[in-house]
Amino acid sequence: MPITATAARRNDHDITVRRMDLTFDESTPTYWFDDNPYLTSILNALAIPFPPGERDFIRSVRHFLPQVEDTGLRAAVRAFIGQEANHTKEHIAFNQFLEDRGFPARAMEDFVTQRLETMHARSTPAENLARTAALEHFTAILAHSLLDSLPLVETMSPEAARLWVWHAIEEIEHRSVAFDVYETAVGDEKLRLRVMVQATFFFLLMNSLRARELIKRSDPAKRGLRPALRAANVLFGKPGVFRKVLPLYVSYYRRGFHPSDHDNREVVERAKARYLSEAA
Repeated sequence: MPITATAARRNDHDITVRRMDLTFDESTPTYWFDDNPYLTSILNALAIPFPPGERDFIRSVRHFLPQVEDTGLRAAVRAFIGQEANHTKEHIAFNQFLEDRGFPARAMEDFVTQRLETMHARSTPAENLARTAALEHFTAILAHSLLDSLPLVETMSPEAARLWVWHAIEEIEHRSVAFDVYETAVGDEKLRLRVMVQATFFFLLMNSLRARELIKRSDPAKRGLRPALRAANVLFGKPGVFRKVLPLYVSYYRRGFHPSDHDNREVVERAKARYLSEAA
């Protein structure tokens, strides 16, 4: 049963900052996800924007820190910043791995950086924080769906699996921070929902365009109907990683929503035990 929003607000900030120091080298396969260029390209498309995106999240939340009086939430913000900084570090290395394998990760990352700088400058601080809360919801529900499909994660190369599972765990751990800062410092429900609609449009559009370009640049010998159908089934059939996200996404629009209405504890502890060797 999902925990209630009231209980979640009291107990949701259990955040551990972990330093991973992952290595992506010649031993890491180019098509690290089930040797499938479609699955690999789609997750690469999601990964490439993380360095500029995480930096934008940090500054959007940090802007409102002086207005946060609750000591628990202030500590959670500091832990959130620590996690996001480590995510940035590891995904810079991952993007360099993609660049070394012939994919335009640096150009794509630079485009996202420029786009975010323009958007940040043209938006109010409240809009920037609302966008961070919206995108943090996206990353948390995608993280839940991935961790709920650990047999699928087993088809990834070991280092890539550790990257995605570690990142997913931490996205769930800090999923409420930006949202709680928004509720504390802004609290505009109409703005929160309006920004989510806008963020959804651009999130889906830009990730689709990146994925299409990365697929076009993948090895033609790896592409074809069979791997494409395999990818479609994984994402929208069984286990249906993207399909399972939809009801979690829609819940954001519910009156009184809080990120911790989604009970992720079981999937997180199972993933920790398997990939991070942490005791529950």
